[in-house]
Amino acid sequence: MTPTISLRRSLKSVSALAASASGLALCLATAPAALAQQTGDESWTRDVVVVTGQKDSQSAPDAGTTTRTPTPVQEIPQSVQVLTRTLIEEQDLRTISDALVNVSGVAPSKTYEIVLQSPVIRGFRTDYLIDGLPAYGLPSGTVDPGSLVNVERVEVAKGPTATLYGGGAGSPLSGLINLVSKDPTSSFGGYVAARAGSFGTVGIDGDLNVPLGDAIQFRMTGAWEQADSYLDVIDMDKYSLYPTVAFNLSDATRLTLRGQYSRIEQQEYSGLPYELIDDPTVDPFTFAGAEDAPPTVIENTLLTADLRHSFSDNLQGQLTVRRYESAFDEFSTFPFPVVPAAGTTYGFFKAGLPTDVEQTFATASLYATFDAIGASHGLLVGVDVDDTDYAAEIAFEPLAFIDYADPSTTTAYGAPVTLTDRQTDTMSTLALFVQDQISVGDKLDLTAGLRWTRLNVHSTYTSSGLSFLDTDREYWRVTPRIGATYEIADGLSAFAGYSEGFAGLVAPLGLVNPQPETSQSYEAGFKFFGVIPGLSGTAALYQITRQNVKTADPIIPFASIQTGEQRARGIELDLVYEPTANLSLLANYAYTDAEVTKDNTLPVGDRPTRVPEHSGRLAARYRFLEGPLGPLEVGAGATFVSDRDLTLPNTSTVDGSVLIDAQATWDFEFATLGISIVNLADELSFEPYQYLAGRIVIPTQPRSVFISLRKDF
Repeated sequence: MTPTISLRRSLKSVSALAASASGLALCLATAPAALAQQTGDESWTRDVVVVTGQKDSQSAPDAGTTTRTPTPVQEIPQSVQVLTRTLIEEQDLRTISDALVNVSGVAPSKTYEIVLQSPVIRGFRTDYLIDGLPAYGLPSGTVDPGSLVNVERVEVAKGPTATLYGGGAGSPLSGLINLVSKDPTSSFGGYVAARAGSFGTVGIDGDLNVPLGDAIQFRMTGAWEQADSYLDVIDMDKYSLYPTVAFNLSDATRLTLRGQYSRIEQQEYSGLPYELIDDPTVDPFTFAGAEDAPPTVIENTLLTADLRHSFSDNLQGQLTVRRYESAFDEFSTFPFPVVPAAGTTYGFFKAGLPTDVEQTFATASLYATFDAIGASHGLLVGVDVDDTDYAAEIAFEPLAFIDYADPSTTTAYGAPVTLTDRQTDTMSTLALFVQDQISVGDKLDLTAGLRWTRLNVHSTYTSSGLSFLDTDREYWRVTPRIGATYEIADGLSAFAGYSEGFAGLVAPLGLVNPQPETSQSYEAGFKFFGVIPGLSGTAALYQITRQNVKTADPIIPFASIQTGEQRARGIELDLVYEPTANLSLLANYAYTDAEVTKDNTLPVGDRPTRVPEHSGRLAARYRFLEGPLGPLEVGAGATFVSDRDLTLPNTSTVDGSVLIDAQATWDFEFATLGISIVNLADELSFEPYQYLAGRIVIPTQPRSVFISLRKDF
């Protein structure tokens, strides 16, 4: 079994790293990206989506993710969207997957499947970052904290980001999702809230900010929620705590220490076989398997020390170190193979999969602004160092034959499985990066960057004590990025860019000699802010080509294969329109043409799983600012997706759907009352559920109503 995470060990590790940071305080620290992470009372238009606008305008938002500097988005030659705290609260968003429907071209992984799948951007799996730092997960969905209580905003950068980011097995190849944490502030304040609703949902969350004099600021956020599920038997218990303390060591130096502990406990759900979707004898919300199976438990612990120093108005530095530890004990019962033994009866197996990850990451950078050769420059140079250890054990044992149409055929889980197979991966990264942001006159902005990466991977795989794999591989790669934006007119900019990506691949089951994944991305489009008063947004046309893409083996559970080449290209649109302070409208749309383009195993032309060809969302919020309804705000949204493939090779699809949500809040003097409704029309539809690469689905959540009461102070 996986060793228990040692918080004491984590504290010692980060303490040592923090001490090193303090020793380097005179030579490294505050990057301007800190400015992009500060909170404020900003409008929904400015905060919902990172959009473009007049250069140097106060309403032009910045995004630190794509450049690691506080750059106005209209100067970034890449598509990036930001979901802010305002949007999170107004739509009553509770999980990352709930939030990501507000961004075009993203297929989230739901909380039920975070130990099974990674989220997808532009047709390919992607990674989570937390405050711009990698947190390794296999799959990356395990990094999900299960709550947004401490998230100030979510930045989604599309396209390869290998010039500035890397760690674990390598760099994100199709984009990244960066969760930016709340910062302590100089003002006392906070809130406490309670929530209850459908399927026995109860929970509390809160945020407390306490300045401890002029030099020290403390903030604590946390959340707890317990719920049954619309799925029979399944329930969930999760909680998280986020202490943060900031030390203003001088007017030019700030040290921030962040902690995170999150725990998600849930009965594992193995989905519904595709063949049973239309069977009238099967309840689509049924649970088949061992109802007494131990719950799957996911624990994540992060400790971060961030030191920032301003040497002058034109030179800033940053040193950040993090210790990340993750463990999940997965227990499951599932049908295999996913074909009926007879009628609605399937043969079931049980399995155990304890996993442990330990990661230490450090990054240091200097950022200088200056004029040279007739242009203004923002030069960023830095180094990343990462050490990651991954260990997992697994075993399968036959359980019983279970009839989905007859709950009496369920059986007991019995004794835990005897673990037979073990995989370990040790990954170390050293990377140097440089980026120059060049402003030529008032209209043209150029971005150019290079990253040199050395990645070492040592993988072992044993089964029943016999060694089947013991390899050491070292990868070297230089990844470039170049792009430009040009202001065509007030509030309208054109952009274009090219970038490459690179990631080493650990040796999962089934891959004896895995090759590194590489990617090339082209993107062009328009960014606008204020061309029409109140309208802002981004329109993009792109193509990403990836080689040696890891995909699930359609035959062997938990195993993988590598495809020769896959390509995704499409069109994306993200808009916000706010003609008055009363009304906010959000719209996004994505056309995604993703397919296998070269392969010796998979059919050329087949689509990657879970990726709809068409998807989008419309959302509105109206605020009654005056009159007797002044404290009332109402909102609604509709999210649509087209058909999605369940397997690769493509054998079956699930139909598209349109899901409607609604929200309302009433601000009383003593508290704010809120109500939110999920799937307002109570539509019964199905979504891909990637369990062991089988033809498996999950029904959408039926109509659900939640009520909250919040007190600000």
